[in-house]
Amino acid sequence: MHNEADSVNDQSWAMQTKLAAGRFGWRGAGVAAAMFAGLGVGLVGLTQFFWQHDAPNQLWLGVMVGSGVLGALLGLRRMGPLEAGAGALAFLPGAWLTVVALQATLGDAAPHDPGVANQGVTALAVIAACAAGSVQSWAAVRRSRSV
Repeated sequence: MHNEADSVNDQSWAMQTKLAAGRFGWRGAGVAAAMFAGLGVGLVGLTQFFWQHDAPNQLWLGVMVGSGVLGALLGLRRMGPLEAGAGALAFLPGAWLTVVALQATLGDAAPHDPGVANQGVTALAVIAACAAGSVQSWAAVRRSRSV
């Protein structure tokens, strides 16, 4: 977009194009972060109150599938892959803050960890970004065929 803006005579349009190229969707990333933090809170809540520290064997697979679905939903809302991936990084803080809050209220009966590996949050970010980008690409192809 920068090259395109540099090659035209309309300075107003060129300035707007350059600004749009450098814009990161902070609002969209905030919405994605809230959704993924909610996923982390839900995971810890399910583990604590329904599974009583005996989480299913396929818990991590379910979290990854949930991340993909959430990323696809964000892509349908026209959120970019970068914003969806950055928002997915909030999964781990949401889960850990829930663990800490439960430890403060329940004491020794609370969980000692969120139940998933900390380094796995990077996989969730990649899955969410790929899902959002794939949905947007699919929608763009579909729009171009209908024109």
